[in-house]
Amino acid sequence: MSSLSQKKFSIDSEQIQLLESYREWGFLDQSSMVREALNRLSNDLRKNKQKDKMAQKARELVSEYNTDKELTVFTDLDSEEFL
Repeated sequence: MSSLSQKKFSIDSEQIQLLESYREWGFLDQSSMVREALNRLSNDLRKNKQKDKMAQKARELVSEYNTDKELTVFTDLDSEEFL
């Protein structure tokens, strides 16, 4: 693991209770629980950002997709079995 830094932050009473129950959730200490939560949040934020980019591209291309028959020539096969 890379070197770790300490940070000071404020949390509410419900979050304190959750952190204090770290053993029940299988963590060795409160810090490892916070690190795991931040890693999961980071992954979720990245995934959401990627989904947003894909949705934006789809919106940008929808008019071209609707008017260019070469892009939709195989859509009639969508309901057929592959093999």
